[in-house]
Amino acid sequence: MSDCHHRPTLTFPGGAYNATQVRLYGIIQNTWVLSTSEPKKSRVIGGSVVVKTTLEATHPLSNEADAEVKRLRKGKMVEEEIYRSLLNKYKNDLDVRLPIGYLSEILIDTKQAFGDVSIRSFQLSKKDELSCGIIVGYSYEGHCYDLPKPKIMLLPTVPRPIPTDDCGYTERYDSKSGDKYVLWIVDKLDECVEFEMNQGFIEQLVLEANLPGKRSPTMYAARQALGHRSGRLTE
Repeated sequence: MSDCHHRPTLTFPGGAYNATQVRLYGIIQNTWVLSTSEPKKSRVIGGSVVVKTTLEATHPLSNEADAEVKRLRKGKMVEEEIYRSLLNKYKNDLDVRLPIGYLSEILIDTKQAFGDVSIRSFQLSKKDELSCGIIVGYSYEGHCYDLPKPKIMLLPTVPRPIPTDDCGYTERYDSKSGDKYVLWIVDKLDECVEFEMNQGFIEQLVLEANLPGKRSPTMYAARQALGHRSGRLTE
């Protein structure tokens, strides 16, 4: 758990108090704000995994949005701030599809044999915001908590910069370079996806993990049968 003197900043989108708000703190690695007129080439990850991002349909305001993205980027705004600014600019557009899209990426380092793995999320709609991140802590009902193990999650919103001293995360991580620590504001009833990542030998992840107790896989079938339905082999 975070130090007791740190408390959530408790900002609320739209200004209204939300008793079921959950604030997630974590790492987001690579993010881009793209206009529908900007080509995004395929990228090779780790020499073996190819990731393609395409923007098939254009938008009437694509060129205008592209110029605005470049202007805001020159002002040293982070990608999440650029996205929020453009989302507000085009919020009255009747077309559900935006002239801009938000792309996030997590790189997972695995053993040399597999190379790097990439998890990506992409959205081009006001209704279906989506981003991925490595979550390390959260706050709920005015209290801060650290997760015992980071979670890789796909979340139904786009993150934002962490306010000053929000659960202490700005203070603890502001000096780090590279990965960005950001804030996701969600509701406890929002749906999400959690990715479970383990790496090891087949013996560990499949055989030993499925035995009734931590045992050697010697005579595996016999031991599984003894553990089935409390050892009753007639059923």
